[in-house]
Amino acid sequence: MSAENQIIPTEALREKIRKYSKNIRDIKRNCENDSLRFGLGEIQSKIIELENLTEKDVQGLANRIKRRKHASAEDMYRLSHAFLQGIGNIRAFSMIPGAIQTLVKELTGTNAEQQFHACETLCNLSLGEAPVCEKIASMAGSYLVTYLDCTEERLKRTCLWTLTNIMATGGKGALVLISMEIVPKLVTIYLQEDNEDDYREDAAVALDVITSDENIKLRPSDLECLLLKFHTKNPTSPGAEYHLRIIFNSGIIVPGVILTEEQVNYLMNFSVANLSQTENFEGIPNRMRILYAIRLLANLLALDSACFNILIDKCTIWNTNLVKLLNRLFEIKNKQLSVEVLWLVKNIVACQSNSFPASYFFENLHIPGDSLPPVTTVS
Repeated sequence: MSAENQIIPTEALREKIRKYSKNIRDIKRNCENDSLRFGLGEIQSKIIELENLTEKDVQGLANRIKRRKHASAEDMYRLSHAFLQGIGNIRAFSMIPGAIQTLVKELTGTNAEQQFHACETLCNLSLGEAPVCEKIASMAGSYLVTYLDCTEERLKRTCLWTLTNIMATGGKGALVLISMEIVPKLVTIYLQEDNEDDYREDAAVALDVITSDENIKLRPSDLECLLLKFHTKNPTSPGAEYHLRIIFNSGIIVPGVILTEEQVNYLMNFSVANLSQTENFEGIPNRMRILYAIRLLANLLALDSACFNILIDKCTIWNTNLVKLLNRLFEIKNKQLSVEVLWLVKNIVACQSNSFPASYFFENLHIPGDSLPPVTTVS
């Protein structure tokens, strides 16, 4: 398993969205307006039944909405609960031909409330396995991507969750969505600053899922979109902890890709800020900030030795110096992290700077012994 997957397993991202979706649904359920919409005055009296819907119940609901070619708000509410209760209920629903098409019909209709209920139901259905997600992508993907441009907060956010669930399964579902221009839309949402309803963290998770999957190839136009805009991200805005990871995993910081002076300065400043301001290596956000700052700095130095002087300047701006910064990372005493820092040190030394000769590093760096490669001897 790659280091990236160890930091943020795809299933962990899906579980986060699953819990987030359920929490929002529970909050909405207790609101008066939602009680009216969903008919919860009656449903709450059957709450035990709702929390214990079986595969047989789901099959019955699926056959009913298929036969009627219509799903009521209560039908979709019950299905949404059922899908959250287990993968078996999702599989049972997906096995009924025409059931998903009925939900898509409600999603694409003219009734705004029905659109949202259908989207929410599809979101929880997308917690299933790849074949289910591929069906959703093929039947509803174009509508879900189009609704990312809408102004209705609940519908837009639920579309983001649904699309992220689909992409987290990888494979055909993700490729279908990429062909539907999802990446430029996600980049725009992620980088947008003047937005009252904040979707930036959700968009960051979606972009992270796409760029972290080694089996998903972004189109040249998608890479160009990210390359042209990545340096407009405010380092303190929502989702910024994903930013350097998204850039690194997208593969745009490689030989042959020309960065502007502004972009190089942006990356160097963002990286040094992460390393000097992140207090510890605990938790996924902090691990992303530190690890990908190190990797990007190492890549930038390898691509252009002139970046060394920029690195020194950025350390001064953030009230530190290079050796102090590196020792601070070694003091975390994480073996994987120390190996990454050693790679950065190697690239620093390779710059062959007169102001920072290699001997200076070896004399002043406090490198943990267990991070050094084993010494082999010849008898």
